Amino acid sequence: MSRRLGLFVALPLCVALCMLAPSGCRERVRFDVAKMDQLFDVLETNDRMMGSVTVRQHGDVIYRRTLGRSFDGPAGSARTDGETKFRVGSITKVFTAVMIYQLVDEGKLQLVTKLSRFFPKVENAESITIAHLLGHTTGLPDYVPGWKTDVVPTRESIVSAIEQLHGRFAPGAKRQYSNTNFTLLGFILEDVGGEDYGTALDERIVRRVRLRRTHFGGAVHPEANEARAFYFDDGKWVVQPDDDIRLSGGAGGVVSTTDDLTQFVSALFSGRLISATSLREMTTPFADGLGPGGKGLGRYDLAIPQRHGFAHDGGIGAFASLLGYMPEDDIAVAITINGYNYPQNRVFRRIWQILYGASTEIPSFVAVKLPDDALRRYAGRFALGNAFFIDVRVEGTGLVAQASGQDSFPLTAIGPRTFTYVPAGILVEFEDSATPSSKFTLFQQKGELVLERQAPADKAGVPPS
Repeated sequence: MSRRLGLFVALPLCVALCMLAPSGCRERVRFDVAKMDQLFDVLETNDRMMGSVTVRQHGDVIYRRTLGRSFDGPAGSARTDGETKFRVGSITKVFTAVMIYQLVDEGKLQLVTKLSRFFPKVENAESITIAHLLGHTTGLPDYVPGWKTDVVPTRESIVSAIEQLHGRFAPGAKRQYSNTNFTLLGFILEDVGGEDYGTALDERIVRRVRLRRTHFGGAVHPEANEARAFYFDDGKWVVQPDDDIRLSGGAGGVVSTTDDLTQFVSALFSGRLISATSLREMTTPFADGLGPGGKGLGRYDLAIPQRHGFAHDGGIGAFASLLGYMPEDDIAVAITINGYNYPQNRVFRRIWQILYGASTEIPSFVAVKLPDDALRRYAGRFALGNAFFIDVRVEGTGLVAQASGQDSFPLTAIGPRTFTYVPAGILVEFEDSATPSSKFTLFQQKGELVLERQAPADKAGVPPS
């Protein structure tokens, strides 16, 4: 589960501008549909992504694309379609934040309400407020990484685990993302509202804005067109065991579709879910210089054209998701992913670039031949800290990489500084191609590692032993 990014112009100003020039506010974006299709054709045919994409503007779906399979089993497989539901991970936090702000609007909760009112045994509960939880400024670390697999995730066992945590800094002193914050908010929602999270979600959001295929928690049901997650292994997609979503709670337990996600965020910014005051509070970034995080949504900017919007991403198990919105043009974009070998943020960015007609490079995975002197720039030993290193050497007409304690594997050039190892879905990008590269980034599945050069290779392109 993860997060992101806060602020735009005040909502009343946007409304006023639309009243003065309604035709301008309702103008439909014109984009190169063929180029958008080409992007996803390349990703799908090269086994770089499986999932679903929706673009919505002014209430209408203007682009929809599905890729790959939602399920593999003894009885066969099923392709993903526009109705397929995905676990959306930390986009759940946007739903949770909205329902907390609804309680604030209803006078049932205040942003200054202390955590001690609900969970007095949590460290610093007397100093932690609802606003601290929403903004990830509590200092509470994440309870998920240390969870013992033999412990059944229930409200009681999760709260007990959180009560054992020690704060990393005083509440309000810094910001540090932690699933603990929104899991506690989910429990507070239940306590104040007097109903479980799933019922609250259904009554407060799903029915109100007419979402069709969104719910909370539960096992994956492929027969109900719910996607399973895949990893890429030995040149093929392999279904992964389902994570226990009960552990995620209000931080990551929602299941939805890209159509529903775009409808949800569009309704949020149209004022159908929370007050303008709460929306402004929810999306206003901190002035601490630590990045553009908000309190439930974060800022997402585009340079060409200059646009200021909002986004949040998510991940749970092998699932990933991204949701974004540009208020100036009333455009919402959602991606849900159940298998990927390519950086999801790049896909997201390219969608926006194509929508706005900005220069966009469609990725290529076709092998190219590089001269020997170019290959030698990338040879050497690269390390991640002191515990893990990868030797890169020139062998024949290409590169070979070998991680510490593992077998070597060939790297096929697909660009001047980009290489791939298809069977494992590995993508390697060196920082530069003009001089001996100082670092490279390795992408595999949902992982992203940056390794820095420790020692150069000899003239033959062989790293030191």
